[in-house]
Amino acid sequence: MSLTNPPKPLAASLQSLWLRGALFVSAGGVVGSLYLSLEMELKACPLCLYQRAFIMATAAILGFGLFMRGVPSAAFTPLALASATAGACVAAFHLYLDVTEILECPAGVTGRITAPGESFIMYLLVLTLLLGDLFSQRTYVTHGLGAMLVGFVFAVTSIRATPPPATPPAPYTTELDGCRKIYRVPMAK
Repeated sequence: MSLTNPPKPLAASLQSLWLRGALFVSAGGVVGSLYLSLEMELKACPLCLYQRAFIMATAAILGFGLFMRGVPSAAFTPLALASATAGACVAAFHLYLDVTEILECPAGVTGRITAPGESFIMYLLVLTLLLGDLFSQRTYVTHGLGAMLVGFVFAVTSIRATPPPATPPAPYTTELDGCRKIYRVPMAK
């Protein structure tokens, strides 16, 4: 054991793991969203675009936070929580529209669940890791909770700014290549 480099306390090591895990998951979300567009050639609806913007912001904040010298990494957790909360709320709303069959959404990267479902799961993982960091370091807890409130406001304004999907006049003749409103047979008068 060297006297010049004493071992880090266990709490400091765990705190670093929370943020590194959140960065890893959010970077995976960025790669996944790019894969959906570039490789699977899916068209992003407005709700998808908001989710992508929020996960990219989360990954950028965490990336800079973990690699900037002289700035405590714990200070970046509330910043990342704002965008992660906003994305999670938009993803939850998008998943609600999918589950209630207002929208039909394509399968995501895994091919097992829809893209909004995958997005929601990814956001839950990021939020869990960020909240783990927030409560383990206890420095900026009120800031983090305030940031989550700001994120909720961001989500509500994003959802309200999203135009409703157009009602299809006839059954679709094209393959599902993005989220779209489900066609319903008009009721007879």
